[in-house]
Amino acid sequence: MRRHAAQRGARTRITASRAHTRVRALTPFRGFATRSQRSRSGTGRGEGGTMRTHAMVASGLVAVLALSGCSTFRDREWGSCAIGGGLIGGTAGGIAAGAALNNTGDPSNGEMAGAIVGSTIGGALIGAVLGHAVCDPMKERPAPPPPPPPPPAPAPEKIATLKRAHFAFDSARLTPEGERALEPAVQRLEQNPNLRVSANGHTDSIGSDAHNLRLSERRAQSVKDFLVKRGIAASRIATRGFGKANPVASNATAEGRAENRRVELVID
Repeated sequence: MRRHAAQRGARTRITASRAHTRVRALTPFRGFATRSQRSRSGTGRGEGGTMRTHAMVASGLVAVLALSGCSTFRDREWGSCAIGGGLIGGTAGGIAAGAALNNTGDPSNGEMAGAIVGSTIGGALIGAVLGHAVCDPMKERPAPPPPPPPPPAPAPEKIATLKRAHFAFDSARLTPEGERALEPAVQRLEQNPNLRVSANGHTDSIGSDAHNLRLSERRAQSVKDFLVKRGIAASRIATRGFGKANPVASNATAEGRAENRRVELVID
């Protein structure tokens, strides 16, 4: 009985020794697995930092596109403010990206370089846009077009026109036809007591300037005298002589000269 018990105890010790040997053999793999897990965890942190950096750059580009559509952005000249803002923004973006990656783990050199370059570009774009929008000079606006010229003054209203048949030849005396031609003007002046008129005398180009000027003045005065004789107050009637200065037709023909010899009664 004691021999059988000793044999069982020996077999138990052998089994325990073998198990201990197997555990020790597995220990290096367990440590390798732990280091691998740590390495993968660190890589995950580095990739997460890189993704955040890319997201920041993308957000900056979206902001640049949004700002480029505003009127303040379009109305400024590109200048030194945009350049300075780009330099400051690029430097700040690169530094921020490096610091962010160092705080997230142990990134590789490629990850570090890519993140810094991307953040530098994004920061430079944002800085340039902000500098441009804040202090670059405004574009000079084109001068407004000149105002349109005022409309021409309306032509004075004529209430009577006396032609050559209404005066004796080379004279200021009214003919009966001339007096009848003035009757509608008399009626209108009687019906409108506040109306004032001017009798403007004109001649053709035959004769001297002085003679034509005097003739035009005398004919205008004859029209006024007739209106006053018919009861129109003299203060309501002015007279002007223009001689041959304002022809309405060519003085090269008899018909044209006849048109130019006239007295026009116009409303002042």
